[in-house]
Amino acid sequence: MNERSFDPVRLLRQAEPIDPYPVEPSDDEIAEQAGIPTASVVRFDMNTLAGGALPGAVKGLRSYHPDRLPEYGDQGLRELRRGIAAAIGVSDRRIVPGAGADELIRLLTTNVVGPGDAVVIATPTFAMYDVEARLAGARVVTVDRERPDRRQPAAQLRRAAMEAGARLVWLCSPNNPTADRFSSDEVREVADGLDAVVAVDCVYQEFAEASAGTAAEGFSLAGLQEELPNLVILRSLAKAYGLAGARVGYLVLHEALADRFAAARLPLPIGGPSEAAAIGVLADVATARARHREVVHERDRLAGELESRGWHVLPSETNFLLCRPAMGLVATEIADGLLATGIVVRSYLGGQLVDWLRITVRTADEDDRLLAALDAVLAGRE
Repeated sequence: MNERSFDPVRLLRQAEPIDPYPVEPSDDEIAEQAGIPTASVVRFDMNTLAGGALPGAVKGLRSYHPDRLPEYGDQGLRELRRGIAAAIGVSDRRIVPGAGADELIRLLTTNVVGPGDAVVIATPTFAMYDVEARLAGARVVTVDRERPDRRQPAAQLRRAAMEAGARLVWLCSPNNPTADRFSSDEVREVADGLDAVVAVDCVYQEFAEASAGTAAEGFSLAGLQEELPNLVILRSLAKAYGLAGARVGYLVLHEALADRFAAARLPLPIGGPSEAAAIGVLADVATARARHREVVHERDRLAGELESRGWHVLPSETNFLLCRPAMGLVATEIADGLLATGIVVRSYLGGQLVDWLRITVRTADEDDRLLAALDAVLAGRE
């Protein structure tokens, strides 16, 4: 074999180039570019939980002794599944944990679609649905919003799925990055009788409940699964429970699907320390919900501050804001100016959101630093 002429890429099922999920610069890289200590970098671009680790996470990690590291844990993840089930009020048989929402998006996609199958995605939304569909060789059908603040009608999404013969439909509720939510009636209208799996990403559900002042699981879609067995719910402990670094997510499924997905998942996808932290936070849901209320209160304050500067801020049911800078300001230029000070917000290089910024709500002190840096960046343009 002539190694110089042999292209191993042609051996892959998907030989064409892959458009990956973008890798964000690390805190260290941002600090080096800005000439500041790494500790001074503040991430307003990741939608992580403000205020640091929850006490339950700290307690859970302390319960995990390093002597356990050389051994495998419980492959059935039984205690974690019981903790999740108790927190959301369903049978633990319906819970399939995974290494964060991303791994579960791949698990779901590869078990539902293959080459040539259609996947319908309500956009703009989280990019991983598209990435994983294309990796599976599926055909992506996007249903775009008329404008960022106007959700797609359920009838339009259902019609697109039927016309495409879709096997999988992705909804995000509350949606990243528009911060609004599909109602249970809208989800039912899309999924009822549809010959496709309808997956609803509910990673930000807890913030929506805090925004509305409802009881825990007041916006849960789990009850719909009895009448809609094709409905799959994706949730995570990354955002609402502050475990982004631990990578713990889970699917909620009708029991007819749960055993199949449990059999298809990776063995032990969640490491022991991550599992311990997850069990710890789930044992103290009340403290997490109190933090969610604090975040919502601070979110409303931050939105008011931005609006007072002439920005257009969309109503939010999450821990982030999608906003359009005041007239005459360029979103990407503002993002670059903030980045030079160690403050990172999410900007968009093209598409429907090119004039918008997504800003995570953090602590009051951190948000005040953002506002001061923003004023300084704008003053420097005058």
